Amino acid sequence: MPANTSKLFMYLRYLHYLRLVIDHGSFAAASRAAGVTQPAISHGMAQLQRHFDTPLFERSGRRQVPTAAALKAALHGRHLVEQIGGSPSAHKGSGQNKALRVGATPSAALVCGPALYTACRELAPNWRLELCSADEGRMLAQLQGAELDMVISPLPRSHQGVGLHSHSLYQITPQVYARRTHPLAKTRSLDQLHSAHWGIVGPSVSGPVDVLQEAHAVRRMPPPQVTVSCPDYASLLHLMRHTDLLAVLPHPALLQANADEQIVALKLREALPRYEMRMFTTSRPGRTLKRVVAGLLQQLRPV
Repeated sequence: MPANTSKLFMYLRYLHYLRLVIDHGSFAAASRAAGVTQPAISHGMAQLQRHFDTPLFERSGRRQVPTAAALKAALHGRHLVEQIGGSPSAHKGSGQNKALRVGATPSAALVCGPALYTACRELAPNWRLELCSADEGRMLAQLQGAELDMVISPLPRSHQGVGLHSHSLYQITPQVYARRTHPLAKTRSLDQLHSAHWGIVGPSVSGPVDVLQEAHAVRRMPPPQVTVSCPDYASLLHLMRHTDLLAVLPHPALLQANADEQIVALKLREALPRYEMRMFTTSRPGRTLKRVVAGLLQQLRPV
């Protein structure tokens, strides 16, 4: 094998490892998915980094978080593989795809799920709806790589939405919540919560705005004490019922779904940062997906 060809395939292998790190969330999980050792993944990422002027990963606690440059590089790697002819998705017939693959943040899946299901059943009755959830940056990278057909999420900051089209669905107005008998339940100012312990869902690897961090930063307050990271809002709400944890919830539907009267919103004088929930598709969706998108937008108008 010529040296240049060998280097190309090595580069593609490292890009494949990068993709696995992004999709699976850690070097360890990527190594299991690739069937190699974790040092092999670490070595591949180090070699790949030599080709980039900006970092591919940033440290967040104990985690190595992919940057926008990493997401773009992973997409580039997929395009290279498709050009060579090694991607199974490049050979799919349009009639063979009978699943609508939708990535959604946990709150978006709850708020939009019924409307999405109704639109899918009415406009694509022979298609199966597949819902999944991950951080926003990862899902949008999967959409760009044709692994998802639609994403419902906020737009992560600094994300390069190359080849994507989006619709605004509704505005998120986050609020601080606590159990009704919490010692701080009647607090009226964010400044008075400086000693509180917080729970979050995530962390979001490439999320839009960490409203809790940003609200503190704007007021030049110390970072909030996040003591629990939960996999979903159901587990977070359960913890809040039995502890003194506070949390920011993006939508009141999260409480309605749990028929929860033990959790109340704090009536703070300061508003938390707002952001938009958006629906993303590729810039050239298929005919069936266009119909579902139109149906979903019609369903969600009152939200």
